[in-house]
Amino acid sequence: MNQAKYSPRRVRIVRWIARVWTLPIFAFAILRILTPDPSITEPVPLIDWFLLSLWGVAILGLAIAWRWETAGSIITIAAMICRELAWVLLRGPWIANFLIVWVVILPPAVLFLIAQRIEVRSTNVNDAPVQ
Repeated sequence: MNQAKYSPRRVRIVRWIARVWTLPIFAFAILRILTPDPSITEPVPLIDWFLLSLWGVAILGLAIAWRWETAGSIITIAAMICRELAWVLLRGPWIANFLIVWVVILPPAVLFLIAQRIEVRSTNVNDAPVQ
């Protein structure tokens, strides 16, 4: 059987796994935005707002990836890398606990890229001239 015939289904499966994975991320982000931390007694420093906004950009990239897989995934991955570089430059040593955020946010971005790649390959195989 022709392998390209099954590509669209694989694309849909990978794409929906990534989309379902992003739903709890969106829910958690909205929950964190709407519920302030009661133990905070002083204003949040501007540097922390900047660093938190980069995580927000990464989550926004996941939302964009629902429609444009490549663009949203690149935004997510770039925002995560920029956030870690900004942390090292502004705060000093890197904290290994940030890997928890990477483990949660990065896989759906990678899955969106994989879905896009599979779709492009299946399109190229279907459009190849018959000799």
